[in-house]
Amino acid sequence: MGGPGPWKERWMIWAGVVLLGIFFRLFLRLKVSGWENIPAGGGVLFLSNHRSALDVLVIPWCIYKKFPQEVIRQVSKDDLFRIPVVGWVITQWRAFPVKRGAADLSSLRRLEEYVRRDKVVLYPEGTRSRDGSLGQGNRMVGRIIRDARPMVVPVAIRGTEKVVPLGKTLPRPGATVEVMFGPPVPLGEEMAIGNAKESSQAIVDKVMAAIGHLLGEDKARSRAASMGGAG
Repeated sequence: MGGPGPWKERWMIWAGVVLLGIFFRLFLRLKVSGWENIPAGGGVLFLSNHRSALDVLVIPWCIYKKFPQEVIRQVSKDDLFRIPVVGWVITQWRAFPVKRGAADLSSLRRLEEYVRRDKVVLYPEGTRSRDGSLGQGNRMVGRIIRDARPMVVPVAIRGTEKVVPLGKTLPRPGATVEVMFGPPVPLGEEMAIGNAKESSQAIVDKVMAAIGHLLGEDKARSRAASMGGAG
């Protein structure tokens, strides 16, 4: 499981998937939609909103369930590696640590290499949402997409903040967690913008809009606007 690599590493990935499957059955109700939007092969970047430390376990687990023999990597903040259980699992699952706010060109080049070759999960907001709303995407994510040219799959997740709230480490059982994989985002027009900064911003903005659509935030804004107009 987990593609090519040392047998011990692949065994640990398999064990993590099995144990997490048991944990999910005991502590939450997991609903996954859009399986058909998870493509085979590498060069795929999954961009998701971020509500809880549990996100970094649930989303890769879903992808492994469909493609157990493929290489999946994940970009996670360095402080997540210090959380008991979570840190151990994402280390076994080839997570890639980054420091928030730090500009590390060697890390960016390494990340771009992974994005071109493997399946990579990334959280473009850069931090967990405190109120559940979708934040702005980091322009650097748009730059990575512009340079590496992967297939970009938007992912929306909700409910994990009820299982492991921000600032907590122990799970609360019984919550429903939803994971929605959207169709790949067409980015040809945004890629064609000549100015690199404008292009990168347009790319990440379009992907964030796709994530917001999966979450239903665009519909919520439309309802709020109609109610405001009616008043």
